[in-house]
Amino acid sequence: MSDIVLYPGCLIQSRLPFLEAASRFILDKLGVKVDDMEGFTCCMEPVGLRSLGPGTWLGVGARIHSIAAERNILTLCDGCSMSLSEAGREITKDPERVAPVLREIGREAKVSEVTGMLEFLHSRLPDIKKNLVTEIDFNLAVFPGCHCEAACKMKGLSAKAMLSDIVRALGGNPILMREDLCCGGGLAGVEPEIEKKVMQESITLMREADTIAVITSCPFCFLQFDMIGRQTTLHITELVASGMGWQEDAHRHHHTK
Repeated sequence: MSDIVLYPGCLIQSRLPFLEAASRFILDKLGVKVDDMEGFTCCMEPVGLRSLGPGTWLGVGARIHSIAAERNILTLCDGCSMSLSEAGREITKDPERVAPVLREIGREAKVSEVTGMLEFLHSRLPDIKKNLVTEIDFNLAVFPGCHCEAACKMKGLSAKAMLSDIVRALGGNPILMREDLCCGGGLAGVEPEIEKKVMQESITLMREADTIAVITSCPFCFLQFDMIGRQTTLHITELVASGMGWQEDAHRHHHTK
C-alpha cells in the first residue's frame, strides 16, 4: 500500500482526462507510487456547491479524508485541494461535527495532509530536471488561479512563485500578471456578460505581455481560457510531462469546443 492516495477530481476525469494521463506519466517517470482513491466522489466544489449545503460539503470531505486513512491525498485539481484542505481543518477543530454521519457509513473521523499537484511538482524539481528530454524557450503568462492561490496560502506558499520556478526549470520565461486578474469562472451561469468581460481583461493583458500562452495549474481556469476565451492554454502537468517525453498528441482529448 502506498502512503499517497491520488485524488483526480471529477472535472478532470469528466472533461480533461489528458491531465490525469499527464500526471500519471510524471508520477511513473519519477518512481512515485500512488493508490487510487477507493469510492471516489466529488469533493463538493469549494465555492458553488459548498454554499448550497455546508453540512453536506463537510460530510463529503470527512468521508474522503476517512477513506485516505491519514495517507497523503495528492490532488490534481486546485478546487479539490482547497475544498479538502478546508474540510480537514474543520474536522480537526471539531471531529464530533462529522462523527454521526461517518458512523452511519461505518467510518470514523481521520484527517490527511492534502498536497496539490503544483506543490508536489515544485518539491520534485531536481528530479524533474534530471528527467527532461526537451526544453521550452518561450514566454508564458503565469496564472495559477484563485483556488490554487488560496490552497497554497493556507500553507504559507506562493502559487505564482512555484509555477514560475517550474516554468524556468523547463527553460521557459514566466511572465507575472497583475494580482487582481481572474478567469471569471465563478460567474459562469450567473453573470455571463460580466464573466466574459473579466476573462477578456486577463486575456488582453496576457497578449499585450507578448506571451504565447497562459500556463495554469487550475482545470477551471484551463476550461475558461481554452474553451470560452479561445486563448492558447497549457496546464502545468502537460507541460512538465511533455518535457519528460510524454507524447501529448497521443493522449490529449479535449472537450468539444
